[in-house]
Amino acid sequence: MNKRALIFGLLYCLTVIVFKLVILLGGFTLTKFGFYYSNITGVFLIIPFFYFAIKQVRNKERGGIIGGREASRIAITVLAVAMIVLSLYNYMEFNWKFKDIAIQYYKGTEYLNYLKNIQSQMPDKIKTEDFPKIIEEQINSLSAFKATTGKLLPMLIIGLSGAFATSALMRRSEKETRS
Repeated sequence: MNKRALIFGLLYCLTVIVFKLVILLGGFTLTKFGFYYSNITGVFLIIPFFYFAIKQVRNKERGGIIGGREASRIAITVLAVAMIVLSLYNYMEFNWKFKDIAIQYYKGTEYLNYLKNIQSQMPDKIKTEDFPKIIEEQINSLSAFKATTGKLLPMLIIGLSGAFATSALMRRSEKETRS
């Protein structure tokens, strides 16, 4: 494992954890950005860390030359570190605060309005007297494992594609450096 890739993976984790804590402790979790876009924003933040990790290794350890396979290995190392550390954080965050926030959301007017909207679209399937049962089922189905897995899947998909794209763009052979 490359030491620089490990450091950049940990720096990325620190950045995302601070970002998530600002949203969580600032009370922005149930805002439109906090609810819909904060996780994907955190996932896309990994791409600059791929770039800088590969650039550092290429320029400081490899004399300006790096192959695509080595660049991919560095980016995947950053991704692996990020996935492990952020999975642990997401699990702890869910048990610490997010479960209570989710319960607050399900018992709030926004979710009730959501159910009414679905009911207006499909009046045969959902009845008003079923709302308390639906809300209770949602609350009972809350799970730290499901929440962590739900955040891990986009990171895996976007992270792998971003790692390979960054690796392909950052590779530099001896022939390219001479010209």
